[in-house]
Amino acid sequence: MLETLRIRDYALIEAMEVDFGGGFNALTGETGAGKSILVGALNLVLGARVSGDVLRAGAKRATIDAVFRLERPSPPLRALLDTHDVELEDGALLLSRTVSAEGRSRGYAGGKLVPIAVLAAIGDELVDLHGQHEHQSLLKAERQLGLLDGFCGTVDAAAEVRRQVGELRRLDEAIDALARDDRDRTRQVEFLRFEVTEIDEAGFAPGEEEEVRSRLKRITNAESICLLANHAHALLYEGEETSAIDAIDRAGRDLAELAALDDGFDALARQLDEARGGVDAVAAELRTYTEAVEYDPEELEALNQRLALLGQLKRKYGGSIEEILAYRDQAAEELEGLEHRDERLESLRRERDRLREKTLKAAKALSRKRHAGAARLDKAVSARLADLGMKGAVFKTDMDPVDLGASGIDRVVFSLAANAGEKRKPLRQVASGGEVSRIMLALKSVFASADTIPTLIFDEIDAGVGGTVARKVATQLRSLAQSHQVICITHIPQIAAVADHHFSVSKQTKKGRTVTGVRAILGDDRVREVARLLDGSVSEVSLEHARTLLDAQNVAVG
Repeated sequence: MLETLRIRDYALIEAMEVDFGGGFNALTGETGAGKSILVGALNLVLGARVSGDVLRAGAKRATIDAVFRLERPSPPLRALLDTHDVELEDGALLLSRTVSAEGRSRGYAGGKLVPIAVLAAIGDELVDLHGQHEHQSLLKAERQLGLLDGFCGTVDAAAEVRRQVGELRRLDEAIDALARDDRDRTRQVEFLRFEVTEIDEAGFAPGEEEEVRSRLKRITNAESICLLANHAHALLYEGEETSAIDAIDRAGRDLAELAALDDGFDALARQLDEARGGVDAVAAELRTYTEAVEYDPEELEALNQRLALLGQLKRKYGGSIEEILAYRDQAAEELEGLEHRDERLESLRRERDRLREKTLKAAKALSRKRHAGAARLDKAVSARLADLGMKGAVFKTDMDPVDLGASGIDRVVFSLAANAGEKRKPLRQVASGGEVSRIMLALKSVFASADTIPTLIFDEIDAGVGGTVARKVATQLRSLAQSHQVICITHIPQIAAVADHHFSVSKQTKKGRTVTGVRAILGDDRVREVARLLDGSVSEVSLEHARTLLDAQNVAVG
């Protein structure tokens, strides 16, 4: 619901903050006091078009903030907020709009700058403004079908048809993708087959590049390897003067004599003997290695060609052998799909035809329920309109057949003949503000359980209304406020008296300038305001009548 509305430097408002309550809120005041200015400001923060002339004279900027308390955001609203990364703070959503004197404006949702179109889309899910305003959801054809489904109890059936139609579209897209020009398919098959063959014929295995580069490095440096290995072997085993093995042998003989003289040298003798074995093994390995290493120009050329081939494949298919092989597997899978396209295409078409038949059957069943529900809806709304003083009004749900789509096979338009003998017109073409408000009240009353928009605002609903009709309007507003927050601008005492919260809007002069203000009224103040609405003055008679009206609603009067 709308919890708080703050306005600064807008029209006749210098600074104003209004805290609305749940249930039924009534705004009253003298003609021209500025009641509709509040609604205009709210309409602005909900994304309405604007110009710089809405600013208070002399102001550089107008600012409007609206705080909405949302216990359970509707699915469409939740989707909008998620799409634009707008977050609630402790269950509250702040919408803001600023307008400069030059006519430039900015919109904010949850403290985040958003396009005005997004602000309007969010506003459409939060508030219905009924009167001469833009935010009237029931005038939009796309809303009307959803409300009819809510009234008929066919929301789940409609959702299932929508899901099946979405699956049909995905199948059609898959079929179109497979049914491309055969020449394109043939070229693609040949190209993929060439790629797979080229990779397969190269015969690279994971890890092979490292092995080739290591072998290439060894052959390229064969001469240096042999020289170094032979020199090391000579130092260890075949030195012309003294080799390491000879020096170890001489030291070993000395240690053997020492051990014979002192047992303490036995361990050292054994360690030296083990070292001699290690040196001997290294020397033998070096000898074997030098005998095996040879410079082979043909192998060197083959290795270089192998690396060159790998470089070509890398440029085409990936930066490593593993990536090349992964590309090969992907191409092979795509190739198999193209080679079996006809079988796959036929399978998809059979699946599509079965689903289309099933979906069309479900859509026809849905349409029958909608037609039956529409007849009940027409009677219910027409009866409500008669109660609201529009006895000759005829409401009709016009349903036209359309091709199977996400909404089924029905196009729905709500239409109305406001007076006997008039031709019915779509609701969006109904011009009178008061008439629109009463029509919307009738519709909202009938749709109360199906309508997810939390806040309903009625402006000019009392135009041409009085007596018994006024009481019936008040009763319907009070009833509607059981399931929605209702804010109503009214001049009718019967309506003001049934409100849960009553606000008085007035004009006053401050420092030579006219300003509009608003305040919540209770007790005697409320009695006096209802009395003023009764006959334009406050007298003992009107005060007594006002107390009677308020007492009938169990309203405290002080």
